[in-house]
Amino acid sequence: MNDLLGKDIGWKVFSLVLAIGLWFIVINIKNPEESMTFTIPVEIQNLNVIEANNLIIANFDEIEDKHITLNIRGTRLTLDKLKNNKKYLDVIKATANLELYRYTKASEVNKIPIEITFSEDYKGLIYEERNQIRYLDLILEERKTITKPIEAEMVGQINNEYVVLDPKVSPGEMIITGAESLINKINSVKIEVNVNDILENKTVTAEPKIYDLQGKEITGLSKNVKSVRVSAEIGKKRKVTLLPSIQGTYANNHISTGVKIEPEEIVIVGKEEVVNNISQIQLSTIIFEDLDQSTVFNPTIILPAGVSRWDSTESRVSVTIEVKKQIVKEFKIPTSKLTLRTEKQFKYISKDVTVQLFGIEDDINRISENSLQGSIDVSNLSEGRHNVPIKFNLPSNIKQVGETPMVEIELIEGEEEAEGSDEEVEERSEEVS
Repeated sequence: MNDLLGKDIGWKVFSLVLAIGLWFIVINIKNPEESMTFTIPVEIQNLNVIEANNLIIANFDEIEDKHITLNIRGTRLTLDKLKNNKKYLDVIKATANLELYRYTKASEVNKIPIEITFSEDYKGLIYEERNQIRYLDLILEERKTITKPIEAEMVGQINNEYVVLDPKVSPGEMIITGAESLINKINSVKIEVNVNDILENKTVTAEPKIYDLQGKEITGLSKNVKSVRVSAEIGKKRKVTLLPSIQGTYANNHISTGVKIEPEEIVIVGKEEVVNNISQIQLSTIIFEDLDQSTVFNPTIILPAGVSRWDSTESRVSVTIEVKKQIVKEFKIPTSKLTLRTEKQFKYISKDVTVQLFGIEDDINRISENSLQGSIDVSNLSEGRHNVPIKFNLPSNIKQVGETPMVEIELIEGEEEAEGSDEEVEERSEEVS
């Protein structure tokens, strides 16, 4: 009986060993060791260290969603278990510790090593690239913050007679933070508004965008404003004339010969009900004393409340007050040049006459003795000697001053018509006398 039991135990042990061996054979055939590829996100650790040192990651958009690929070696069942429901995301971790950064200068690449770890239950797993160090490429720059006004840019068209009045933007400015190189490229912050939306709604809400000098949008910056509100009204344009106001005195014997305004007209804009009642715009008063030469003044355009200049930002215009000197000049006219029509014979007792003329110097100097036309009227005079006033035909801008010029003439009864400018008549008159 004991021999039988001893033989049974031996067979049982042999059977157990054989079963275990067969199990290992089956496992190696059915669940072999193999490699499988997994894509793992890189977790960035200690980001606050960068921020605490007033630095910023210039290429953060590139690294914030960084992934690496690992070839993991293990048994088929284990790898399949990892792949099921993406369990590998909890088991395999890839981390980059930013405490390891070394900042020297902007644009230099910091290589932060990426550490691969497995959870306790999967410590036996290995990855084929374990002898190959992976890096997270980090570009650091100094952090910079600026404040920029937000401009409203109107797009679209409305009737040429109308215009969108100065839009109001709320909030009116934006605080922008980012890499110094990007901040230095900023030229403007704008919100684009369609004028038709303003016509319909009076108020528009939109996101402001940041632009460089070439008008290209700059992204990758932190903004404290996500959207702004723009409100505006529609105004009317109108061309109006400028009206000068002059208070002054001129130097002795000087007068103003004209006032020139440059420009004479401007275009204004404002609410339609206001603009429709404006045809002239007053200029600020020009004040002077004893002005003796042409002078340019720059008075201010006085615009009514709610009205602005549309065609220019200039608030002043040019007003030229032209000033000329006046003089008195004496001319000596031969009596032979005077005009006289009469039936009587006559002779001039005076050889010449003197006349004084007053006017602007340039105009007076253009007059010559030959150009002056004088005439006398003896139609109501009898024979004999007479002192007769001379009437000169003068331009409207020239005045005769001083004593009235007189000529002494002697009339002699005769049958022929005589003219004072006819020398033959004078000779006959002298023969008669």
